[in-house]
Amino acid sequence: MNQIIVITLCFSVVLCPRSFAGTFFPKHDINDPNLSNDTVMLQCKKSLMYAPSQLEMWCERAYEVGYWQALEVIALHTGDGSHYVAEAQKHAENGEPDGILALAFAYESGRFVPQNLHKSITLYNQYLNDNKGIEEEKMRVAATHEDLYLIYTELGNFEKAAEHKRFFDENNYIENKDAILKKQMNEAGIPVDSEQ
Repeated sequence: MNQIIVITLCFSVVLCPRSFAGTFFPKHDINDPNLSNDTVMLQCKKSLMYAPSQLEMWCERAYEVGYWQALEVIALHTGDGSHYVAEAQKHAENGEPDGILALAFAYESGRFVPQNLHKSITLYNQYLNDNKGIEEEKMRVAATHEDLYLIYTELGNFEKAAEHKRFFDENNYIENKDAILKKQMNEAGIPVDSEQ
Protein backbone atom coordinates (compact mmCIF):
# COMPACT_ATOMS: atom_id res chain seq x y z
CA MET A 1 0.00 0.00 0.00
CA ASN A 2 2.81 2.45 0.90
CA GLN A 3 4.55 1.65 -2.38
CA ILE A 4 1.41 2.61 -4.32
CA ILE A 5 1.25 5.96 -2.51
CA VAL A 6 4.94 6.66 -3.17
CA ILE A 7 4.65 5.69 -6.84
CA THR A 8 1.51 7.81 -7.26
CA LEU A 9 3.22 10.77 -5.61
CA CYS A 10 6.28 10.38 -7.85
CA PHE A 11 4.10 10.32 -10.99
CA SER A 12 2.18 13.34 -9.74
CA VAL A 13 5.39 15.32 -9.29
CA VAL A 14 6.72 14.31 -12.71
CA LEU A 15 3.47 14.59 -14.66
CA CYS A 16 1.85 17.52 -12.85
CA PRO A 17 4.63 19.79 -11.61
CA ARG A 18 2.32 22.81 -11.75
CA SER A 19 0.21 21.34 -8.96
CA PHE A 20 3.20 21.81 -6.68
CA ALA A 21 4.15 25.27 -7.97
CA GLY A 22 2.16 27.01 -5.23
CA THR A 23 4.56 25.64 -2.67
CA PHE A 24 7.58 27.01 -4.52
CA PHE A 25 5.92 30.15 -5.87
CA PRO A 26 3.93 31.76 -3.05
CA LYS A 27 1.04 33.99 -4.07
CA HIS A 28 1.86 37.62 -3.37
CA ASP A 29 0.01 40.73 -4.42
CA ILE A 30 2.46 42.57 -6.67
CA ASN A 31 0.81 45.87 -5.70
CA ASP A 32 1.20 45.31 -1.95
CA PRO A 33 3.12 48.36 -0.67
CA ASN A 34 4.55 46.23 2.17
CA LEU A 35 6.15 43.75 -0.22
CA SER A 36 9.91 43.74 0.33
CA ASN A 37 12.33 44.19 -2.55
CA ASP A 38 13.83 40.78 -1.67
CA THR A 39 10.43 39.13 -2.10
CA VAL A 40 9.92 40.87 -5.46
CA MET A 41 13.35 39.71 -6.65
CA LEU A 42 12.71 36.15 -5.48
CA GLN A 43 9.34 36.06 -7.24
CA CYS A 44 11.08 37.20 -10.43
CA LYS A 45 13.70 34.46 -10.22
CA LYS A 46 11.20 31.73 -9.34
CA SER A 47 8.70 32.74 -12.00
CA LEU A 48 10.92 31.43 -14.80
CA MET A 49 10.30 27.91 -13.56
CA TYR A 50 7.06 28.06 -11.62
CA ALA A 51 4.97 30.88 -13.11
CA PRO A 52 6.14 31.85 -16.60
CA SER A 53 2.86 33.67 -17.26
CA GLN A 54 3.73 36.07 -14.42
CA LEU A 55 7.44 36.38 -15.23
CA GLU A 56 7.50 39.68 -17.07
CA MET A 57 5.24 41.33 -14.49
CA TRP A 58 7.41 40.28 -11.53
CA CYS A 59 10.72 40.88 -13.27
CA GLU A 60 9.74 44.35 -14.52
CA ARG A 61 8.79 45.18 -10.93
CA ALA A 62 12.14 43.79 -9.70
CA TYR A 63 13.92 45.96 -12.27
CA GLU A 64 11.96 49.01 -11.05
CA VAL A 65 13.11 48.40 -7.45
CA GLY A 66 16.75 48.27 -8.50
CA TYR A 67 17.44 44.66 -9.43
CA TRP A 68 18.70 45.19 -12.99
CA GLN A 69 19.70 41.52 -13.31
CA ALA A 70 15.95 40.76 -13.56
CA LEU A 71 16.34 41.74 -17.20
CA GLU A 72 18.34 38.54 -17.73
CA VAL A 73 15.38 36.46 -16.56
CA ILE A 74 13.11 38.32 -19.00
CA ALA A 75 15.69 37.81 -21.76
CA LEU A 76 15.88 34.09 -21.08
CA HIS A 77 12.09 33.93 -21.24
CA THR A 78 11.62 36.04 -24.38
CA GLY A 79 14.87 35.29 -26.20
CA ASP A 80 15.62 39.02 -26.56
CA GLY A 81 18.61 40.01 -24.46
CA SER A 82 19.20 43.46 -25.94
CA HIS A 83 17.86 45.39 -22.91
CA TYR A 84 19.82 43.15 -20.51
CA VAL A 85 23.08 43.53 -22.46
CA ALA A 86 22.64 47.31 -22.68
CA GLU A 87 22.06 47.49 -18.93
CA ALA A 88 25.06 45.23 -18.20
CA GLN A 89 27.18 47.44 -20.49
CA LYS A 90 26.07 50.56 -18.61
CA HIS A 91 26.97 49.01 -15.25
CA ALA A 92 30.28 47.69 -16.60
CA GLU A 93 31.20 51.16 -17.87
CA ASN A 94 30.55 52.44 -14.34
CA GLY A 95 33.05 49.87 -13.03
CA GLU A 96 30.43 47.83 -11.19
CA PRO A 97 31.58 44.22 -10.65
CA ASP A 98 28.14 42.73 -11.42
CA GLY A 99 28.00 44.52 -14.76
CA ILE A 100 31.55 43.58 -15.73
CA LEU A 101 31.04 39.92 -14.86
CA ALA A 102 27.62 39.75 -16.56
CA LEU A 103 29.04 41.18 -19.76
CA ALA A 104 32.14 38.97 -19.57
CA PHE A 105 29.94 35.88 -19.23
CA ALA A 106 27.72 37.00 -22.10
CA TYR A 107 30.75 37.25 -24.40
CA GLU A 108 32.23 34.02 -23.08
CA SER A 109 29.04 32.02 -23.63
CA GLY A 110 27.63 33.87 -26.62
CA ARG A 111 24.40 34.43 -24.72
CA PHE A 112 22.53 37.43 -26.20
CA VAL A 113 25.69 38.61 -28.03
CA PRO A 114 28.01 37.00 -30.58
CA GLN A 115 30.60 34.96 -28.70
CA ASN A 116 33.88 36.84 -28.36
CA LEU A 117 36.38 35.20 -26.03
CA HIS A 118 38.86 38.04 -26.37
CA LYS A 119 36.29 40.61 -25.16
CA SER A 120 35.43 38.20 -22.37
CA ILE A 121 39.10 37.93 -21.35
CA THR A 122 39.44 41.73 -21.33
CA LEU A 123 36.39 42.11 -19.10
CA TYR A 124 37.40 39.31 -16.72
CA ASN A 125 40.86 40.88 -16.39
CA GLN A 126 39.29 44.28 -15.75
CA TYR A 127 37.26 42.72 -12.96
CA LEU A 128 40.36 41.05 -11.48
CA ASN A 129 42.39 44.27 -11.62
CA ASP A 130 39.63 46.20 -9.86
CA ASN A 131 38.75 43.60 -7.22
CA LYS A 132 41.82 41.58 -6.22
CA GLY A 133 42.41 41.84 -2.52
CA ILE A 134 38.80 42.79 -1.71
CA GLU A 135 37.62 40.28 0.87
CA GLU A 136 33.95 40.44 -0.18
CA GLU A 137 34.95 39.53 -3.75
CA LYS A 138 37.30 36.67 -2.77
CA MET A 139 35.14 33.82 -4.14
CA ARG A 140 34.21 35.68 -7.33
CA VAL A 141 37.87 36.54 -7.94
CA ALA A 142 38.75 32.86 -7.68
CA ALA A 143 35.80 31.92 -9.91
CA THR A 144 37.00 34.46 -12.46
CA HIS A 145 40.44 32.84 -12.46
CA GLU A 146 38.67 29.53 -13.13
CA ASP A 147 36.72 31.10 -16.01
CA LEU A 148 39.93 32.49 -17.50
CA TYR A 149 41.66 29.13 -17.07
CA LEU A 150 38.87 27.47 -19.08
CA ILE A 151 38.91 30.14 -21.81
CA TYR A 152 42.69 30.03 -22.21
CA THR A 153 42.57 26.22 -22.29
CA GLU A 154 39.95 26.40 -25.04
CA LEU A 155 42.13 28.87 -26.96
CA GLY A 156 45.17 26.60 -26.54
CA ASN A 157 47.12 29.18 -24.52
CA PHE A 158 48.32 26.75 -21.87
CA GLU A 159 50.82 29.15 -20.33
CA LYS A 160 48.07 31.65 -19.46
CA ALA A 161 45.75 28.81 -18.44
CA ALA A 162 48.39 27.55 -15.99
CA GLU A 163 48.72 31.01 -14.39
CA HIS A 164 45.02 31.09 -13.59
CA LYS A 165 44.84 27.46 -12.49
CA ARG A 166 47.73 28.08 -10.11
CA PHE A 167 45.78 30.95 -8.51
CA PHE A 168 42.62 28.98 -7.79
CA ASP A 169 44.62 25.91 -6.71
CA GLU A 170 46.70 27.97 -4.25
CA ASN A 171 43.53 29.52 -2.83
CA ASN A 172 41.69 26.21 -2.34
CA TYR A 173 38.91 27.48 -4.58
CA ILE A 174 37.39 24.08 -5.40
CA GLU A 175 37.31 23.03 -1.73
CA ASN A 176 35.81 26.38 -0.68
CA LYS A 177 33.22 26.19 -3.45
CA ASP A 178 32.24 22.67 -2.38
CA ALA A 179 31.98 23.75 1.27
CA ILE A 180 29.71 26.68 0.34
CA LEU A 181 27.52 24.42 -1.79
CA LYS A 182 27.17 21.87 1.03
CA LYS A 183 26.31 24.64 3.49
CA GLN A 184 23.66 26.06 1.14
CA MET A 185 22.16 22.61 0.59
CA ASN A 186 22.05 21.92 4.33
CA GLU A 187 20.40 25.31 4.93
CA ALA A 188 17.83 24.41 2.28
CA GLY A 189 17.12 21.13 4.09
CA ILE A 190 18.76 18.93 1.45
CA PRO A 191 20.85 16.22 3.11
CA VAL A 192 24.43 16.08 1.86
CA ASP A 193 26.68 13.06 2.17
CA SER A 194 29.74 14.44 3.98
CA GLU A 195 32.06 11.73 2.60
CA GLN A 196 31.70 12.67 -1.07
